[in-house]
Amino acid sequence: MADYADIYGKRVKVFDSDPTLDSSYEGQVWYNSAEGKLKSVVAFSSVASQPGITRGTTSSNQMGSFSGGSADAMAVFGGNPPAPSGSTTTEEFNGSGWASGGAMNNSLFNRSGFGTLTAGVAYGGRVPPGTSNTTEHYDGSSWTAANAMPEAIRGGAGGGPQTAGIVFSGHGNPTYPIASNKTKYYDGTNWTVQPGTMNTSRSNISGCGIQTAALAAAGEPNTAVVEEWNGSSWTTTTSLNTARVNQGPAMMQGTSSDAVILGGNPPYPSQSRAIENWDGTSWTTNPVSLVSEGNSQAAGQGSSASKVSAFGGSAGSSLAEQFNKSINTITAAAWASGGNYPTIVFGGAAAGNTPAGLAFGGATGTAFLTTTTEYDGSSFSSGGSLPLNKRYLAGFGTQTAALSVKGRTGPPTNTQLATSEEYDGSSWTAGGTASVVAQMTAGSGTQTAGLAFAGLSPPGSPNYTTSTEEYDGSSWTAGGAMGTARANHSGSVGGTQTAALAFFGDDGSTPLTLNTEAYDGTSWSEQNNVPAGRFAGGGAGTQTEAYGFGGYLSPGTPNQTTSTIVYNGTSWASQPSMSVARGYNFGAGTGPAGIFTVGDFPAANPTEQFTAETSVVTSKTLTTG
Repeated sequence: MADYADIYGKRVKVFDSDPTLDSSYEGQVWYNSAEGKLKSVVAFSSVASQPGITRGTTSSNQMGSFSGGSADAMAVFGGNPPAPSGSTTTEEFNGSGWASGGAMNNSLFNRSGFGTLTAGVAYGGRVPPGTSNTTEHYDGSSWTAANAMPEAIRGGAGGGPQTAGIVFSGHGNPTYPIASNKTKYYDGTNWTVQPGTMNTSRSNISGCGIQTAALAAAGEPNTAVVEEWNGSSWTTTTSLNTARVNQGPAMMQGTSSDAVILGGNPPYPSQSRAIENWDGTSWTTNPVSLVSEGNSQAAGQGSSASKVSAFGGSAGSSLAEQFNKSINTITAAAWASGGNYPTIVFGGAAAGNTPAGLAFGGATGTAFLTTTTEYDGSSFSSGGSLPLNKRYLAGFGTQTAALSVKGRTGPPTNTQLATSEEYDGSSWTAGGTASVVAQMTAGSGTQTAGLAFAGLSPPGSPNYTTSTEEYDGSSWTAGGAMGTARANHSGSVGGTQTAALAFFGDDGSTPLTLNTEAYDGTSWSEQNNVPAGRFAGGGAGTQTEAYGFGGYLSPGTPNQTTSTIVYNGTSWASQPSMSVARGYNFGAGTGPAGIFTVGDFPAANPTEQFTAETSVVTSKTLTTG
């Protein structure tokens, strides 16, 4: 019998503490002498909640999807709103949040797909009383019509890239519930029917794979039958442990030798939480299961049999879950309650990062504030007072080197400002005076290399300004003008003078501006728009990882939102929502684990702080049994 060294070429090492782990330790074994335990890095399974699909409960069952092997780059499309209509809605998922995609040309549900986010195929579908043979291509932003299928189907399954896809089974025409037994190939232009037919015809089938090696399972009528395709014929193989129907073709992921299936009805109307794994020979029920029972008729995709996301489902569920089989422990992104601010407030500014944040200025609704507080991640303590009371100011920097600039003083003067103040960790002193007076402005950078941009200027001058001014620690100079004049906007408070981001805001028009702009130290350039306009929200992060949270969706109260979105340097996507809808809130943070937000209008003092998703390699103690 071979020992460990013979198999792996390594002996079991002895450490007095666990080594710093990374993926290279997968399958390796070591002895922790301090704990007296034998340890290894092995894959384990988990199910975690994810941000729900943004359409909520509208048309969020019987959707189609494709990801082409990446659970962090997928699209979900179509769906079943109140019968007899289908949906043209497309939404894109980046692994942590959602963004709107282009509308489909055909309004259908019970549709299927294969391919990638930027080269996807949607086919078939249903609008009662008929079934469709239409095909559409998706390029990451818009859909175009393609050649029709040789037969109309709905609830089919398949896989592969856009130029080499395979599709099998599904409801056929003209009479429900007659199912097709045909196998079809797609080359990116034309469909061809293959000689090999399935042994068991069925609809609402699950499947995955490629043209030379595919796997089909479950389906209607309620069945546990599994078949394998070898490029020319189908062979019946080991059945599932749990028969399933209304599974949805995207709820099975992987290859013909390594796959996972989840959700479905065993049988209708009950719904399965069970997850099963396929190793090429047999199915094993996973020790973890889905949390939601609303996963029948859901859509989903994954990067492999080790990472699959499920969205929506029967009764229009907005729940989302992800199955992971990994050596990593994954903690989902979330907002959590922080310490209460010492006074109710709105319209202030912030700097720093948890656990070293700073908040200052603002108003209570009856008075403007000089209040400065230092935040340690759990509670606030008093800092030095601002030399004048003001709100709608910009702030940036750190807890011990912050800058306050522009804004508006309270009664009796109600003056808009161009002045700035510097904080050294205990007190404020006067800084340089900018050239442009403005309130409802935003900023980015450090105390010695800062940036203030746009805002609302006094009557008699252009009300909404495109002004950008740069600070060098003593004086302000003009920078490049913004493309969109705006106020009540947000920015990457944790960004720099040469890499800042501006988003949200009111430009004096209806609807609210969607424009996002990036600054490179000289000029602003247009970026991809935010998904929906809003003003008076919080902003934090950097130019390539910027967060926008809260704000107003339209004028008037209560029109605040809990929505949080993130920008990755290219596009925006949704994140977990705050627990409290907020407007005129303000926040800071340079990294996803250090973001905090304070305030609301009418004035309030609850604080929330955000932590992004984390993934850490985790060791396991080996035991005998």
